[in-house]
Amino acid sequence: MDRGIIAGRYAKALFKYAGKRGKEHEIYQETRWLAKSMTRYPQVKRILSSPIIPQSKKQSMLEQLFATPPSKEIRRFIQLVLEKKREEILQAICFMYQEYYREANNILQVELVTVSPIPDNTKNRIIAQMGKLTREQIRLVTTVDPEIQGGYVLYWDTYRWDASITSRIRSIKNKINEKMNNII
Repeated sequence: MDRGIIAGRYAKALFKYAGKRGKEHEIYQETRWLAKSMTRYPQVKRILSSPIIPQSKKQSMLEQLFATPPSKEIRRFIQLVLEKKREEILQAICFMYQEYYREANNILQVELVTVSPIPDNTKNRIIAQMGKLTREQIRLVTTVDPEIQGGYVLYWDTYRWDASITSRIRSIKNKINEKMNNII
């Protein structure tokens, strides 16, 4: 079966479980932390995929990733994922849970890519404008990428607004190539 489908089922089950306990937000924060930690420390994925390392050691290692002790709900969920030998999709489950949470709470995640960090007042203006446009609560994630050379790229939902210098240069280059091909 497709890993994405399986991750979605586990995430939906976790979301329902958290809802019954009134812990949706707490689990949301914990899944964000766990997913970030798995990205920040790639060795975690290698340890999880190792058949030699016992489940108890994996559980302990995952719990140590949290800044504060994780909730009993997330500890129990990690234990279930390990028992069912689904540790390789744990990060995907975390991402899917976050999607369910944002959808249920009318939160739109927007990513802004710039060449350098932007001030808080600019972030607040973007959040306000996107909120007006989408009528949703905005969660802005900023990323610095010198490769875009200037301008910005804005991602939300299935949209991409590319106002970067790199994209402008690429567009001009394509137009020149097109004209050159027409001449030849």
